[in-house]
Amino acid sequence: MFLTASKAASHIRGVIKDYNFWGQSESDSPLKISTTKAVVDNEKILSLDRSLRTKNAGVAPTKEFLETRTVVQKTLDEVFKPLALNAIEALNDQGELLDAGTASLETLAAEAESVEYYVQLYAAFKQVTNPKIYYVDAPADPSVGMFIVGTVGTETVYASALLTQT
Repeated sequence: MFLTASKAASHIRGVIKDYNFWGQSESDSPLKISTTKAVVDNEKILSLDRSLRTKNAGVAPTKEFLETRTVVQKTLDEVFKPLALNAIEALNDQGELLDAGTASLETLAAEAESVEYYVQLYAAFKQVTNPKIYYVDAPADPSVGMFIVGTVGTETVYASALLTQT
């Protein structure tokens, strides 16, 4: 357990320092780690999503667009288990190529880092209170806001990314 949200955020930043690629995105979608003293509910998630989209596009989304967004909440297990299993499968596939002599040991590095990334990120968020993952989707937009949140005391630590999903 972390004593403060800032210590949790610092630890999570260390986890993603060397490898920061979220597997559910079709583009580079690195996680950004932040803390807030605000209560994180659907309204706050929509506000964070609006800010993320504005920063990404350089212009604020229209009111009509903002009204079409939906928030879906998932557990850490629902999201991390498939990602970790896919990363483990990719590592095993590279291991088989190595065993067959068609790949070198160095080819295992990216897959091993991916497995480590998901396992350590999952473990870090399991140490906060009430961890959840929120997705903010809008029809006809390939961008999906993703927020992994959990509380430490009276503060919230969260990871955010704007994923591309077509």
